[in-house]
Formats: sequence, structure tokens, C-alpha cells
Amino acid sequence: MNIKFNRKELFIVLALCAVAGLVAQYISFTDEYVLAYRDSIYRLDASRRFLDALEPGFFNQLGTVWLPLPNIIMFPLVSIDILWKTGLAGSIVNFIAYIFNCLAIFYILKLITKNKFAQYAGLILFISNPNILYFQTTAMSEQLYLTFFTVAIYYILKWDETNFTKYIWYSGIFTAMASCTRYDGWTFAIAAGLIIFFTSFISNGKPFRITFYYIFPTAFIIIWWLIHNYIYYADALEFLRGQFSTAYQLKYYESAGRLLTKHNFGLSTKVYYYDLYLYSGFLTLILSVPGLIFYFLKNKFNIKTFIVYLSLIAIPSTFLFLYFGQIIIELPQSFPTGYFNSRYGLYAIPGLVIFAGYFCDIIVENYKKYKKYVYAISILLLIIQIYVYQYEYPTKVPAIAEARYAGYKGTITYNLSKYLEANYDGGNLLFDTRIFALPPWSGVNLKERITFHTYEIGKKALENPVPYAKWVMFYTNSTDDIIYNSLNKNNNFRENYILVYSEDGLELYKRK
Repeated sequence: MNIKFNRKELFIVLALCAVAGLVAQYISFTDEYVLAYRDSIYRLDASRRFLDALEPGFFNQLGTVWLPLPNIIMFPLVSIDILWKTGLAGSIVNFIAYIFNCLAIFYILKLITKNKFAQYAGLILFISNPNILYFQTTAMSEQLYLTFFTVAIYYILKWDETNFTKYIWYSGIFTAMASCTRYDGWTFAIAAGLIIFFTSFISNGKPFRITFYYIFPTAFIIIWWLIHNYIYYADALEFLRGQFSTAYQLKYYESAGRLLTKHNFGLSTKVYYYDLYLYSGFLTLILSVPGLIFYFLKNKFNIKTFIVYLSLIAIPSTFLFLYFGQIIIELPQSFPTGYFNSRYGLYAIPGLVIFAGYFCDIIVENYKKYKKYVYAISILLLIIQIYVYQYEYPTKVPAIAEARYAGYKGTITYNLSKYLEANYDGGNLLFDTRIFALPPWSGVNLKERITFHTYEIGKKALENPVPYAKWVMFYTNSTDDIIYNSLNKNNNFRENYILVYSEDGLELYKRK
């Protein structure tokens, strides 16, 4: 089905998405949820370091572990103080990304369905999801990744429909952007490359050329990232196995008895099911499952139709990572209970709403006589789903519930940051950045923050902080706080600093 862009339709879609997105932006900002996730603060800081650091610069501040594209995209905005301190730099970037994500989902549904009801149904399921709406208000990388990956699928579908090579190039570029945003993009690129190869082999007999066009941008990004890690960290796989890598951190969780899904099929299934349920909502989930079944029954093993399945690549990949102990997800329904990394459920939402929209298409096409009843029932169910999310808000919205659980206002770090905002008068602050995520509004510029790995200064400060740090902060309740472990019994520290703030094991000292 060739898409004809209708200006009125485009305006309606943009208006719906923008209104929902802006309302969410307002709520998140006024409720102080924009910086609730520690990673949101870390993302803003990582981008700001191109400008504000002891040694500012581009390549030397790209870092490792986190792929750099979100930081690069945010930099022009985060370099403006007010946008950095409020977190709005990330909000603006992700709002724009969210709009394009909505458009991609709507036009994918126009390619695979026959009626407007199905197309708008999928779109509304997406824009009414408060988890999606929340993440587009933060500086997190999830919304950017979802946008790049969904747009990439749209262009693969356009290539399959028209056989125009330019669409493969477009898809390859967006896949590369996804692969420079999150490592999930690497898995997506491999799966998409295989489908493109076999689709091209069947349709035009140029599989190697077409696949090369698609995979080249992503391959370039991955090779560059390996080289960057080797040059700056002496290990091409530093992001994979270094001290800040996920694999390294998982050793701690496993030793603490929190990686219980590892090699446990039943628990992995339970945890990931609830993750999908909580993030997608019951209506999206119950519509997407029959949609997926009907799509398969209609197309069987036609390789050309596998492109749409790419939208659900997160489901098998996340489950396997969970089962093999490569990621950790904790929910109120998991064991141990809690909230940690629940946002992995977010990545399947575009695919779920696409197949939910497809099922709406099946229903309307087969029950045209009863379409008024179908519309009425659909609206009722949507209202119920929205009500379920809003009932006892925000605890029923897992994205925000986790943000509150991890770092909402009223926590000891938030209270300390308020103290710094009122009392900080310049000078270096020494603290363990793995333990604390200081919000930008605390008033401490990044060039005045030092930690145990801040060039030579960090190592020297652990022996004698006096020449290097006016302020020292640590958390006495953490066995992993390197600053505390190094200075607790250090005479230079104890003789030259006074305690100015203390709360539940968090202590802030100022040089005499």
C-alpha cells in the first residue's frame, strides 16, 4: 500500500501527539520527575562535560560503556545553564524524538493495515501510555532509541514496497543511530540485516549489495567505538568488561543474591511477563497477542513479512539476556521485590501497539456491520486502561514508580543537594560518582567535581584531600564507597575537615 501524505491527517496526528507529550512534560517538570532517575542526571552530566570539566573536550569526554549519540545530540542545549540545571535539555530532545516516533508508528500502520481506525487505534495506544509519555520528559536514552529503531523499520518496509535503494540507505542510517544510542541497536541491526538479505535474495537477486548498503553505517559506528575504547582505555572491549560495565556491576548483584533469574526459565518468564504487562498495559497486550497470531496465520513463513516482526525484537533478546544473567530486572512481582531496570519493558511497546493496531484492522474488516459497536467497545476499554494507570497515580505507572523508588525528592541525596544549593561557595567536591548523582541544580559545576578516577588528582586526593578538595562527601552505609573507605581513617582528612551535614549515613565535610 503506497502512502499518500495527507496534510490534514498529518496535522491531526501531530496535534494528538504534541498535546499528549506537552501535558506529560508539564506534569513531569512541575512534579520534579524530570531528574528523578539517576541515569537522567548522569546523561546530562556526560553531555555537559564536553564543555564543563577539568579537561573539557570532545573525544576525551565521550567516555565508555554508554554509547555517545544521546550526549552529542543534547550538547547544544545542555551547554545552556538553565536547560542543564532544570533537565529541560533532555526533555526538549526527547519530545522531538517522541513526535517522530509517533509518526513512524502511524505510517507503519498505514503500510500494513487497511483502515484509519486501526491506524489511529495503534497511535492512541502509544500516546496514551504514561510510561512512554514519561520517558520523553527525561534525558534518558530510551526514547531516542525507540525513535531511531522504529523509523528504521518504517524505511525497511518502504524499501520492500517500492524496491527503491534510497530507503535501505535511510534505514541503515537510522539503524546506525540506534546502534550509537543503545547496544540493543546492535541486536536489531543483525536481525534486520538477515531479513533484508533474504528478502532481497527472493525479490531482486542482489542480496549482498543491498545488505551492505544497510549494514555499512552501523558497522562503521561499531568499529569506530571499538577503536575509541582501545585508544582511550587500552581495551577495545572496555565498554563490555571494564569497571563501569554492566557485566562488572552484575557481579555485585549476583554476589548479593539479586540475580535470581539467571538460568531460571520460570522466574525469567514471570519477571519479563509482568514487565511487559506493567509497561504496555492490559489492553495493548491483549490486542497485540491475537494481532501477532493473525498476522502469522495470514503470512505464514513469507520472509518478506518478517520485517514487521522486527518491531518485537526486544522480546526474545531481553528474555534471553535476563535468562543468561546479562541484565537484571526487579519488580514488585519479582523476587527479590523492588524496582530496578524495569524500563526494559518499554522497548517492546512500539511493536505491541503495531500488532494491536493490526488486530483492530482484522476486527473492523471482518465485522463491518458492527463497527459502531467495535468503536464503542474500543473506546470503553481504552478509558479503562487509562483509568487503571491513573488510579493511585503514580504508583500504577512503573516508569515513575521506579523513579520515585530510586531517587525522588525527599531522599538523602536530594536533601543534601538542597543544602549544597544554599551553602556551596566554590571549591572542588570529592565524592564517589557511582554512589551519588548530584542534580545539576545543586550548584556544583562539573569542573569542580572530582572522584577516585579523576586523572592523577583523584588518586592523590584519596591519600591527602587537603590540597585538592574543599568539600568531601561520602556514604558511611555503603561498603562500596571508595571515598569513605579511603578517608575514614585518614589523619589528613580527619584533622582538616569538619562535618557540616549528616543524614542517615550521608556525610558532607568542609575544609577548615
